Amino acid sequence: MSGDDLVARAEQIAANVIYPKSKHHDETGEFPAESIRALGEAGLMGLFVPREYGGPGAGYETFLAVVETVGRACGSTAMIYVMHHTQYVMVVTHGTEEQKRRFLPPVARGESLFASGTTEPETGGNASFCASAKRIDGDSIVISARKPVVTSALHADWVVVTTRANPEAAGNVLSIVALPGLSGKGGRPDMKPFGEWDCVGMRATGSSGLELVETRVPLSNQIGPDDSFGMRATTMSLVARVGFSAVWLGIAQAALDSIVAHLTRRTHQFLMGNRRETGEVKAAPPVQLQRTLADYETVQRQVAELRVKVDGARSLLRSTGRLIDRHMGDLDAAPALQELLWSTRIACSETAIDVCRIALRLSGVTGLRRGVLPLERLMRDALTAQVMAPAEDVAKISLGKLTLGVA
Repeated sequence: MSGDDLVARAEQIAANVIYPKSKHHDETGEFPAESIRALGEAGLMGLFVPREYGGPGAGYETFLAVVETVGRACGSTAMIYVMHHTQYVMVVTHGTEEQKRRFLPPVARGESLFASGTTEPETGGNASFCASAKRIDGDSIVISARKPVVTSALHADWVVVTTRANPEAAGNVLSIVALPGLSGKGGRPDMKPFGEWDCVGMRATGSSGLELVETRVPLSNQIGPDDSFGMRATTMSLVARVGFSAVWLGIAQAALDSIVAHLTRRTHQFLMGNRRETGEVKAAPPVQLQRTLADYETVQRQVAELRVKVDGARSLLRSTGRLIDRHMGDLDAAPALQELLWSTRIACSETAIDVCRIALRLSGVTGLRRGVLPLERLMRDALTAQVMAPAEDVAKISLGKLTLGVA
């Protein structure tokens, strides 16, 4: 199946399943299980799974187009989708043959959802460090840790966690281990949910915490080497950075679509009373005028500026996807890839916030009313771009250092 076919499938599901439920999921915080199931049944939950394991073997350009499509319909669903891909992709690129045969076919069939357990309270949300450490007990790995933000925490079939390679390892020497998830079954003695996910934006991602209490899995559940730094940089981190950017771009496009539809159908009606002076003042019959908001030049100018922002961010994102696909075998040889990744992350996140902000201004009070336009929801989802790792400040400092050539 071609990339265009996969994107077309995503567009159909986004229009018929995801978008109609987006308002409900935002209001209630209910996990979008039906939307995820529809994406899985369409073969879209395992885009990176190679054909020999049942997947389409799609590249990054196709992945980003699908994410943007889902993001236009529902930011929460798109974020769940991206987090799932950030984790199983490590099996694709660094798993053993046994792990690929065990994990990937269910992903390709849409039967297995992956969650990410990377951050810990002790490290301030920095996914590059962990306080917890795995220990080896015979033929098992044992992990105790608190993971405060785990997208799809109660609904995932697998939770992939990072933890120090051993109790003596440095904080940034991390191993990656796949743990059986709760998958809607509730708590169990070795994996206990904690905290309620009740946030301003991305309300339906189900990102509550999980406490691991002497959680035990076979040694074969470790993905890659004890020190996974290089592996994470070319898999999990890469998918997350461009995937999040595509989510925010989808939100920006949704806001632009919404305000354009509003401006072209909303009209102003007013009376203009022409007065004539012929010796005495006589009022001519009033003339009723009607104009859409789109008829005003100041509106046209601002919409053009929004269009340029969205198109520019999309151009950066697609260029990044094509560059990754072209150099996937040797990303170190990709020209200026790191600069492009940071630029894309900044451009897409700022575009989402700017487009939502200006669209709200153009819509007036109407945009603030829930249930009339989706702009209020889109703005709340867009604001998550400022704090999701790597946070916007981190991205700008990193790009600034690369640009200036300083350490």
